[in-house]
Amino acid sequence: MISQILIKNIALIDELSIDFHKGFNVLTGETGAGKSIIIDSVNLALGERADRDLIQSGKDYARVELLFTIASKSSPVNKILEEFGITSEPDGSLLLVRELTVQGKNLCRVNGRTVTLTMLRELTKHLVDVHGQHQHQYLLNTESHIDFIDQFGKNELDKEKSLLKEKYHEWKKIEKEIKRIKGINKDGVRQMDLLLYQINEISEANLALDEEENLKNELNLLLNAEKVINSTNCAYQNLYTGSMDNPSIMDKLAEVIKQLETAKEIDKSLEDIVMQLNNMQFTLEDATIMLRDYKDNLNHEPSRIEEIEERLQQIKNLKRKYGNSIREILDFKDKLEAEYQMLEDSQSKLEKLESECNRVYTEVLTQCKKISNIRRQYAKKLEKDLVKQLKDLNMNEARFSVLVQEADLDSDQSNLYITENGYDTVEFLISANPGEPLKPLAKIISGGEMSRVMLALKTILGDKDQVPTMIFDEIDVGISGHTAQKVAEKIGKISKQHQVITVTHLPQIASMADRHFEIHKVVKKEQTNTQVTELTYEERIRAIARMLGGVKITDLSLGHARDLIESANIAK
Repeated sequence: MISQILIKNIALIDELSIDFHKGFNVLTGETGAGKSIIIDSVNLALGERADRDLIQSGKDYARVELLFTIASKSSPVNKILEEFGITSEPDGSLLLVRELTVQGKNLCRVNGRTVTLTMLRELTKHLVDVHGQHQHQYLLNTESHIDFIDQFGKNELDKEKSLLKEKYHEWKKIEKEIKRIKGINKDGVRQMDLLLYQINEISEANLALDEEENLKNELNLLLNAEKVINSTNCAYQNLYTGSMDNPSIMDKLAEVIKQLETAKEIDKSLEDIVMQLNNMQFTLEDATIMLRDYKDNLNHEPSRIEEIEERLQQIKNLKRKYGNSIREILDFKDKLEAEYQMLEDSQSKLEKLESECNRVYTEVLTQCKKISNIRRQYAKKLEKDLVKQLKDLNMNEARFSVLVQEADLDSDQSNLYITENGYDTVEFLISANPGEPLKPLAKIISGGEMSRVMLALKTILGDKDQVPTMIFDEIDVGISGHTAQKVAEKIGKISKQHQVITVTHLPQIASMADRHFEIHKVVKKEQTNTQVTELTYEERIRAIARMLGGVKITDLSLGHARDLIESANIAK
């Protein structure tokens, strides 16, 4: 339940704190005292649209704090807090804070943690149900009528709707995959021909990863073959063959070694030099043999140059089409082959999916039909119960009907009418006066009648409604006298199972309260502020007497007020 509300810098309120209690809490006061400001503040804390005009003139910000007490650890609120990563307080307290600034900043906090507006709304829909003029509009909206039926049959419908939701999403998932494959297959044959051509073109090229670099090196050598041949022949001649005028390096080195061998006989210190020169001679012989083999194997065929250039051009053409390197071309070929295989398999996959889709669709329709039948049963029960409640609320001749219609499954657009909620449309019809035909609720109902229909629905759904706190704003529009007494009794009944906070002008409703708060304006230093006082028993009598008789309080109005309170206590 709501334990406390703190309002700061909103409209006529500088700072205001109200401690609410379980049971029936009522707010009364003169018109313009600020009752609507308090309800607007509650709505703000619950996540309603923020309006900077609410910020008190001359102030930089406005803030509303709502302190709740969560009695049950199994409350869905605790589960949502856990999902949001917010720690529940050991004493069950829950603090919501909403703050607005003149700069447009909008801050939401839950137990000190900053949350988004969507998160705040997800949480508060399990905490408070506010019935005011906007809910009149909700009742007038035909699309909302199915929600009332489903809440009425909640215990039986929740399980069936959960099964439908599972089947519905399975069906839609299959449909999405079918649509994707059909999109692929739209030009499937032509696409497969193109893929096969590309695969074959790459395959027939028989590419090797290092081929291009090797070919370029070979081409460079062939283009410069004459220069290389001349250089290697000259080098070989200098190293090995020599000439009459110029002996070879090998011959000169042999002569050097021979001379040093003679000298070594005289000076043994030349042994290391001679040994190193001998090693050089062996190394030079090896290099000379390698050079001879190299020059003997040099290929200077012009036809090989043409062959290499043609191959490099082929690789260049493939790179232009399929990748910047041979590695990329080969990787692209793998992708082409995978896509070709997918297209080849897609037709058989499509047939299987369409068969599966038909099967799941049939299951969806079966579940929709089952839910529709349950809705019709509860619609009939709601008709009877609501008429009974309306009679208690002095609408004795009212007739009420719930029209449940299935989707036209023969229509080309039948799939559009099926949702995870089923395929029904529900509309409430009412005749408020004798002789009038049943018509849609929105076309004939007055404000007072609307309030009574909503209250009748709340009374019927009270046992099934899991939201612990209900706020009724302007529930007394257009009613008085005996009807007002009946409305008071209905709200009193609801307050046995829910915390109820009600703003009212009617003494019958105010007398039914467990706690009575009076809202009044105070003018200090030419500034008007709204204040709230929780009334004692005697103060309640005087407040209700004023509601009965206007500004002047008489012994008669005081006696009548006392009688109303005593009668209410007996009724409770």
